[in-house]
Amino acid sequence: MDPAAIRDFCTYLHRRNYSPHTIENYGRDLRLFFSPLAQEAGAVSWSDVDTFIQQQRQAHLAATTINRRLHAVKHFFEYLVMERHTLAINPVKPTHFLRRGRPLPKHLAQDQVQALFAQITHPMDYALALLMLRCGLRVSEGARLRLRDIDWTQQS
Repeated sequence: MDPAAIRDFCTYLHRRNYSPHTIENYGRDLRLFFSPLAQEAGAVSWSDVDTFIQQQRQAHLAATTINRRLHAVKHFFEYLVMERHTLAINPVKPTHFLRRGRPLPKHLAQDQVQALFAQITHPMDYALALLMLRCGLRVSEGARLRLRDIDWTQQS
C-alpha cells in the first residue's frame, strides 16, 4: 500500500476537522491493516478484512478496539470510493463489525429494593413494580399488561 494514500487520507480528515488523536489513530490502524498485505487498496477484498479481524481476535483484543480499527479501514475505503473515485466498492461490510455483548443487570441487595419501593407512592405503580420483580417481567412486558391477561381463577 502506498503510504502517500494514507497520508492524503489523514490530510483529508484534518480538513474535515477531525481531532488530532483520531487522525493519529486512524493512520496507525490503516498501517496495521495494510502492513501484511502485499497489494494495493483496489485489490483488497472482504476476505482480507475477515483475515484482519481474525488476526486481531487471535491477539485477544477487545471488540471495541477491533471495531475502532474497522471504522478506520471502512472510512478510508469510503474516502477512496467517494472522494478520490479510485474504487468502486468498499470491502468492509456492516457484518464485519463485532457485536459487543451487554452485561446482565446487577442483582439488587434487599436494602436497595426497599429503598426503591419507598420511592413508589402510587398503588398502581407499586403493584406493577412488585409484579415485575416477583414474576421477572421486563418493563416492556409490564407496560403491555391488560386486565384480560390476569387469570382470576388461577390467581396468576
